[in-house]
Amino acid sequence: MLAERQPATEVLAPLPHVRDDASLFFDFDGTLVDLAPTPDAVVVDQGLLDQLDRLALRFPARVAIISGRSIAQLDAMLGQHARRFAVAGSHGAERRTPEDGHVAAERPASLETAAEALRAYAEANALVYEAKSLGAGLHYRMAPAFEADAVSLAEDLARTHGLTLQRGKMMVELRTPGDKGAALRDLIAAPALVGSRPFFFGDDVTDEDGFVAAHALGGAGILIGPERPTAATYRLDDVAALRGWIAAISES
Repeated sequence: MLAERQPATEVLAPLPHVRDDASLFFDFDGTLVDLAPTPDAVVVDQGLLDQLDRLALRFPARVAIISGRSIAQLDAMLGQHARRFAVAGSHGAERRTPEDGHVAAERPASLETAAEALRAYAEANALVYEAKSLGAGLHYRMAPAFEADAVSLAEDLARTHGLTLQRGKMMVELRTPGDKGAALRDLIAAPALVGSRPFFFGDDVTDEDGFVAAHALGGAGILIGPERPTAATYRLDDVAALRGWIAAISES
């Protein structure tokens, strides 16, 4: 966690900030796709799939997705297109690369127990429970009055079971250890990415570790959304602005 973060206000331009030596790392929800009331309501349109394919051609082996979703969830949403680039899921606790294949920790019994408690709480209060390979999420976007109780429950479960507590936009998650900064550092160690200049695009507080890692490696973080205290260097207004930027850089 950074001791101090300043608002990022400069809008990223296609050039000169991103050159042919760049590697591009994208969060998924709230970055490549708009947020939805529930995780399974997120829409992946054909336009995004086509853009990702073109981006993979423009920056061969230097495009990756780093998401809080599991790799299985990303595969279900992106289909064969997810195989065109490296993917880190579950906040970096699992990854898939051409060199190493799918690498993931075992799902601990403690997570299973905690996940069942979250599931029961969600069912009892008409909240949304999200099952993940190496985590479990509780969403209260449609019932914000439950935020304090949901967070308190997750904090207790995290302490009891030795799990990582992750806050997000109108949700809380329990998961095995891992963060997006560590995931970026793991992925950029691949032969095709060594020496490249990393740019990490994300919208949430869960992406801050990725911004820090990108900056430390000579690149930068790009915040997607309104200004807020952040370790990002640049900012784009929303998902549509990022999609426009991808279209421009893919054709340059």
